[in-house]
Amino acid sequence: MRNNSMKSIMAGLFCILLLAVWGCSHSEEQEQKGKTEGKDQPPLFIENKREYIGSEKCKECHWREYDSWKHTLHSKFMQLADEFTVMGDFERDNKLKVKVTRKAPTQTSKKTSTSLSEVDGKLILNTSSKLPRQPLGKEVTTTMRKKGRKYYVNTIGPDWQFHDYEVTAVIGINRKQNYLTRFPNGELHVLPIEWNLENQKWNDFYGMETHFPGDGSFWSDRGRIWQFKCGSCHATGMKINYDKATDSYATTMVDMGIGCEACHGPGSTHVKAASTYYDFEKETIVNPAKLPWKLRAMVCGQCHNWGDSTAKVDLEVAGFPQKYSFPYGYEVGKPLYLYFDEKPKEEKMHHQQYNEWQESPHAEAGVMCTTCHSVHREGGHKTQNKSQTKLAADNLCTSCHTSLQKKAAHRIHTFGSCISCHMPKSTGHEHRHSFRFISPEESLKAGGVNKLMNSCSGCHYHKDTPLDGLIEFLDAVKKQDMPKPFSAHFR
Repeated sequence: MRNNSMKSIMAGLFCILLLAVWGCSHSEEQEQKGKTEGKDQPPLFIENKREYIGSEKCKECHWREYDSWKHTLHSKFMQLADEFTVMGDFERDNKLKVKVTRKAPTQTSKKTSTSLSEVDGKLILNTSSKLPRQPLGKEVTTTMRKKGRKYYVNTIGPDWQFHDYEVTAVIGINRKQNYLTRFPNGELHVLPIEWNLENQKWNDFYGMETHFPGDGSFWSDRGRIWQFKCGSCHATGMKINYDKATDSYATTMVDMGIGCEACHGPGSTHVKAASTYYDFEKETIVNPAKLPWKLRAMVCGQCHNWGDSTAKVDLEVAGFPQKYSFPYGYEVGKPLYLYFDEKPKEEKMHHQQYNEWQESPHAEAGVMCTTCHSVHREGGHKTQNKSQTKLAADNLCTSCHTSLQKKAAHRIHTFGSCISCHMPKSTGHEHRHSFRFISPEESLKAGGVNKLMNSCSGCHYHKDTPLDGLIEFLDAVKKQDMPKPFSAHFR
């Protein structure tokens, strides 16, 4: 009996001790939870001072994603100039001759002139310094050359004189390639040449063929400073760092090209959370795949877009652009329209996919960029292509559009492709992302194929066919599939 009592006492004491230990640990857990969920959250949530750290830092944990990203064109969008990145011909086909635009004034040179005038019956000799116009000539030649491991472009600069400009970086590696140079004060400018990889030819790019020094859009004018015109869509984490007192730039960037943080946001707090607080990694970085669909598309739209920043260039310097040509201040996950005025201009018909997509039935249905395109692409996959689509050509379209009927235009284009008709090329070089058939009649109303490419004239078979003929042909094809009498159904 006594032994049973002792056992009961011991069991009771053990329970009390167990409850005390559990209560202590539970209170510590609750206290820690309160700190993280309440006011005493980690400093990184309170300060919210996120900084760019660079894709190499992301690689330490996300090496698989990093490796697949390296297979994309985004990672190679901007690179330092060397023999492995420069794709233009700087040694053989290395001259570009262009006719000077008629809008350009002729050069001037200082000259003293004399003349006689009669005043009150007396002849007076007048001497004056004039700047008579001297013809520049109808043609100018820009020369590209390689010297050692460096690349140079000899062309007309802001003073109308020829100079050697060193190529410091290249932009593009797929269809076209442009070349950056750095001025002594740190300004970056795109040189007035462009290499077309498809036909392997040099083209004028904001040079003497279309502009002239001082017109505001000449390649070396302040209106075309790369840091304001293009920078944020070609580099990640760029800081312009302009010093008005010295009229100089100390521009920095964490990544050349479109790095991890261009789509996921600055990663400094994410790294700190992963190494110190552990439970907060997901809350400190943006995963576009988990954003609402419109915000997800805006991540792509920050660069694949026409328009101007809502923010003005807050510097009263003559010649500077009034606005940034990219959404200055935008952070992924936020509404893009608060940072960017989407107002397409003919001059900016470049990377216009987001503007066109917004007008498409795809946007209405919630079919986004990432529905069709891969962002991280594994190397060696059989569906690799330059557009990074998840399936090749028509296979991608018909994976959704399964009920397509072979009628009217579809009946006579079994040899064609969805892209050729529903994504004709724009006046730039990208395929239209409105996914809408553009009739030859629309080209006719716009003033011709050069003004608006339609879905028919881009085909080799139809490229020289008059628009009137194409319109009549399409009308006949549609009528052939209409029930009789078709006059009630077709207009």
